[in-house]
Amino acid sequence: MPKLTLIGLCFWLYVAQKLVSGDLYLKVGGELVLKPDKSTVTDPITSILWKHGKNKVAEWDKDFGGLDIYAAFKERTTLDQTSGELRIRGLKKTDSGVYSVEFNSKLLHKTYTLSVIKAVPKPTITSSCNPDKTSCTLTCEGDTTDAEPVTYSWEEGERVSKVLDKELSVSKSTNGIKYTCKLSNAVSSNVSEPVGEVFGPERSSIGAVVTLVVVAIVAFAVIIGFLVWKKKTAKGSDGVQPEQSK
Repeated sequence: MPKLTLIGLCFWLYVAQKLVSGDLYLKVGGELVLKPDKSTVTDPITSILWKHGKNKVAEWDKDFGGLDIYAAFKERTTLDQTSGELRIRGLKKTDSGVYSVEFNSKLLHKTYTLSVIKAVPKPTITSSCNPDKTSCTLTCEGDTTDAEPVTYSWEEGERVSKVLDKELSVSKSTNGIKYTCKLSNAVSSNVSEPVGEVFGPERSSIGAVVTLVVVAIVAFAVIIGFLVWKKKTAKGSDGVQPEQSK
């Protein structure tokens, strides 16, 4: 019973954390919009203060009659003095972090954790095979610097693969299938060009039959020609009469 109680307590602590914080992923160059819930603020709003960590972002005070935008947020940040909505344009990696807001010098419980990441690039597929080329490993390549966390997925022909990894193992029996990989993160996704015939082009069975037939015809023609030539040569030798002495 104590164990169950501890598990239950951990669960409710997790739920409570999610309720009072919001995790956001946005793209570099994008826009952040934070709309605080001011339903708990009963008095008329006379001041608003947004912070990024411990640093001030925007501050409005009715009594002092001014709006201040601070430091790196200048020229790209607006604050709605009625709703408390904060907008930051042209997001940078350095904008990542925890945002909090105060109304009338009272901190709201909910905070916002922002991660600014890059869009994923278009991936490419590389292959590495064992010495006898009976199996190969396909790798979904792409520079994911500042784009993480990322996920990988694969398509094998028309079928979505269950493999959710950077690498995919394939066997020679599937050589005719085309493969694509998809690279994704919270703000974007991109798909590679399809790759087929990982083990090299396969010879068509029809082509092999045609080749054999052509070789057989040529060989037959050569044999027939040789036999005809030999027969003519033999006849020529038999028809020569030896010269009689007088």
